[in-house]
Amino acid sequence: MSEGKKLIRADEAQVRLLDKMLAEIRALAKDTRESAEKIKQSIPEGIIEPLTQTHVTTTRGIVHPPYGKRWFSVSVVNDGPDPCWIIVNSELSTTSPYELHKDELFEVDLGCPKIVDLVHWCESGSATLRIRGVR
Repeated sequence: MSEGKKLIRADEAQVRLLDKMLAEIRALAKDTRESAEKIKQSIPEGIIEPLTQTHVTTTRGIVHPPYGKRWFSVSVVNDGPDPCWIIVNSELSTTSPYELHKDELFEVDLGCPKIVDLVHWCESGSATLRIRGVR
């Protein structure tokens, strides 16, 4: 026998192997549960939030999805009379606000429940927005 190697009994080797296999199975089960939860969260509930009418002025306003939930997608129609600006996910957005003109439709679909708010305002005048979210 070469130096540094130690022989162990067969039953001890089996116990070590089974213990290692059990640890791997537990880790795999944990990963599977986490993956299942992520998949479950990425499937829409199929609920279309009722159409909300919001009056927009020169003061910034904010609309949140109800019930502490998040929207997968949102659509906004500007009924005018003036154009307004909107931002989806104000805290996360690094893009410029979107200018929404009278009778224009704005839609965004993030494919998963990530929309937490919609900020709106007019530079001058006012507008009425119709907002519908999907969760």
